[in-house]
Amino acid sequence: MIHTRRHELLSNTLMVLGVLLIVAGIFFTVWLRSSIKSLQYRLGNLQQRQHQLIKEQRNLTAKKENLLSITNIDQVAKKMGFDFPDRSKVIHVKEKS
Repeated sequence: MIHTRRHELLSNTLMVLGVLLIVAGIFFTVWLRSSIKSLQYRLGNLQQRQHQLIKEQRNLTAKKENLLSITNIDQVAKKMGFDFPDRSKVIHVKEKS
C-alpha cells in the first residue's frame, strides 16, 4: 500500500512537471518568435534610415562639389568685386634677410 502511494505520488509529480515544462516551452517559443519579429521590425526601420542618410550624404556631396567649383568661385568673387590683377598692378614684396 505504501509502495503504490509513493508510485502514484511520483507519477503525479512527474505528470505535473511534464505539463509545466510543456507550458513553459510554449511560452518560451512564443516569446522567442515575438522577439525575432520585433528585431526584424527594428532592422527594417534602421535600413530605411540608412538609405535616407545615404541619399542625404550624396546630396550634400553634390552641393559641396557645386559650391567648390571654379565657376561658382569666380561668380562669387566677381560679385564681391574681386578681379585678376593686371601685371602693372602687381607689387612684389621682398622679405628682409
